[in-house]
Amino acid sequence: MPLKQCCATGSLHTGTPTGRIEKLHGLDCYVADAPNGQPKGIVIIITDAFGWKLPNNRILADQYAKRINAQVLMPDFLNGVELPADLMISFKAMSATGFWNQLYKFGHALYLARYFIPFMIRCRAAVAWPKILDFFKAVKGKEAIDLPVGTAGFCWGAKYVTELCWDQAKADDGKRLVDCGYIAHPSNLKYPGDVEMVVLPLSVSAAEHDMQMSAENAQQTKDVLTAKTAKTKDQGVEHEFVMYDGANHGFAVRADENDKLEAEQGQKAEDQAVNWFGRWFANPPPTPE
Repeated sequence: MPLKQCCATGSLHTGTPTGRIEKLHGLDCYVADAPNGQPKGIVIIITDAFGWKLPNNRILADQYAKRINAQVLMPDFLNGVELPADLMISFKAMSATGFWNQLYKFGHALYLARYFIPFMIRCRAAVAWPKILDFFKAVKGKEAIDLPVGTAGFCWGAKYVTELCWDQAKADDGKRLVDCGYIAHPSNLKYPGDVEMVVLPLSVSAAEHDMQMSAENAQQTKDVLTAKTAKTKDQGVEHEFVMYDGANHGFAVRADENDKLEAEQGQKAEDQAVNWFGRWFANPPPTPE
């Protein structure tokens, strides 16, 4: 499914990533360590199509690690075909008006195709999902053997986080792979079916202006998660849905810092994720008997 224009809006955030890069379970991985000794848990980020090298994603991983006191892992699940940051410019150009801009669009279209075609082939679900599962299983068997695991997914990555929260895929010892999930401005979800399958705590940040998650899809998601929470709250499992008015797709990672409202909404989405992981790391959902 081709990525929509909204997937490449926004700007690069300021700041310098402070984590480290290492090979982990066969994948290149950005690692942000817990600053205060023993981590409370491990957060695995499944990025948007701009991948693990995007400064925004790395800065966000650093913030999670610092604010949750967690170890944050952000592997390259994209086979090294992540979209370059300057594609944001080409996407913006494709929606520009005026005579000269129409002429420029041909060049931008060719540039977009150069990256989108390999991405759609090499990052299709049949390739990405087994790689994601193998990594989560390896982490659960080593780094997180005695720690809770949360996972955050943005745009492309949100679908896989949602599926992990179905709790159908298991670790090698039969235990669950994750304890909770957080997604922002998801793409490629099937509504309402994919959300109805969720059984582990899932938190959603939605953008008001999002071609990948329409207003109808957002309402369906909210209704499904609200109903689920009503049924499972007494059993220790809850979900949440937050709509961010005025925000555009990508705001939780690539909010336009020149847009005061969207920048504020991006910060609130970060707060939402931090609070969610902190909550479930302190009190993981019960294991079904």
